[in-house]
Amino acid sequence: MKKNILVLVALSGMMTLISCEKKIEVKTEIKDNQEVVATDTIVANETPAVETKTVEGKVVEITPGKDGYTAKLETAEKEHYYVTISHSNLTNHEQYKSVNVGETLKVTGDFWKMENDNQITVRVIE
Repeated sequence: MKKNILVLVALSGMMTLISCEKKIEVKTEIKDNQEVVATDTIVANETPAVETKTVEGKVVEITPGKDGYTAKLETAEKEHYYVTISHSNLTNHEQYKSVNVGETLKVTGDFWKMENDNQITVRVIE
């Protein structure tokens, strides 16, 4: 039993160290063949920038989800976007509305691609 607790404590300690958000870089320089200068630099992990996109199109397909739905929109330029609309992702959850196939929908949200499909996690329904 004590061995199991010791293993759990060791694992949680390693996980804590691994999950740190900052990385420290140490650089050493030699000047004039004598002097050694070490500098510490803290570098934060870079997060990729999120691209926001607004799309308006005709709903051609609806797939119900757990707390919302995904609608496939076709724009006037014949581009297709899968827009995921849920209460939890909306900036103002009171904007949530259901749509039917054939209706026009305009949304703004986080744009990303899955394979070759355009995806938008909707933040605002206009």
